[in-house]
Amino acid sequence: MKFVPPALLLLFSLSFAGAWALERVRRYLLFFAGAYLCIGLAALGQIAFWPRDIGHNTMISATLYCLGVLLLGEGVLRRSGHRIALPVPAVIIGFIVAGIFYFFYIDRSLVIRVYILNFGLAALLLAIAWQARFLRHGQVTDRALFWLIMVVGLHFFPRTILTMSVFTDGDPTAFGATTFWTWVQITLSLIGAATALGLMSITAVDVVTALRGERDSDPLTGLLNRRGLELRNRDQRKAQDRSVSSIVACDIDNFKIINDTYGHAVGDEVLEGFSRIIRNLSRADDIVARIGGEEFVVVLKGTPPMRAYQFAERLRQDIQRAVFPGLPQQHTVTCSFGVVEFRAGADLWATVERADEYLYAAKKAGRNRTFMEEVQTVDAV
Repeated sequence: MKFVPPALLLLFSLSFAGAWALERVRRYLLFFAGAYLCIGLAALGQIAFWPRDIGHNTMISATLYCLGVLLLGEGVLRRSGHRIALPVPAVIIGFIVAGIFYFFYIDRSLVIRVYILNFGLAALLLAIAWQARFLRHGQVTDRALFWLIMVVGLHFFPRTILTMSVFTDGDPTAFGATTFWTWVQITLSLIGAATALGLMSITAVDVVTALRGERDSDPLTGLLNRRGLELRNRDQRKAQDRSVSSIVACDIDNFKIINDTYGHAVGDEVLEGFSRIIRNLSRADDIVARIGGEEFVVVLKGTPPMRAYQFAERLRQDIQRAVFPGLPQQHTVTCSFGVVEFRAGADLWATVERADEYLYAAKKAGRNRTFMEEVQTVDAV
């Protein structure tokens, strides 16, 4: 039974590595796997009493515990595109290793070493939680991950104080028979399993969210597709925001000629380049979607039609000035736009159809221009 905790930790390490191997996309899973590998090996070394030299065993296991916590923190931050800022964790790890070395080889005290290791690991986890505090303002899974790290870090304090209060320095070889060591193994199993299951649950949610993103987005441009546009708009309208919004319909002029003359690969470059430009001009609350071959829709929340018209004009001029890979320098890509008000309670697709009417009127008038409800005499620049 004594080998159950490390075996469980090593099993979780394999599970995280296997989860990464399925897609080879979420690299943070490798850090979780490495964390559980280090902690599992540290626990195994202590239980199996290998290496036999007590000093070596103590130093190696402490180092592995620290490395495991550091890798866990790195995985948490990498999941959100960040990395650990090393100075503070490095100082804490240095304090743990130096303290354990001193109180083993110079002024031997098992009790002090236990406090240094456990309180040090707690401080390391809390330092990681501080660096990951931005997760508190993220999605439910982000907040859950932040509090998971906090709880795991804080649990070291009461557990160590309560169990060590009845223990005094003695023979290290007899330490395995103490109440503290029994509770260490029990809590190591429970906390390790709970943390791993929490991390796996969060990973499962990440996978589902990514699949939904693939379902609701256009694979070429990364913008929303028709379904994504409808769902995102539905969520946005549920907020019952009564501020004036607008819809901008856009179509790349003579796109078929680009495809026929220069090939579909160049046409794809134009679509991707256009998408980058429109994303750069859009705000976080705006909904941008590709709903057809070269047709795009932008829902501008809290934006009256005149400001939406100005947005479309900036976009039109930026596209006209842009250089697209594969096209001759003298070839200018232009777009036409239709702008309408998106009234409260109005149907999304009925409003898009209204915007399309002005878009087609702009094309009929000569392309490379923006038409808006009641403002239909805008010349191309």
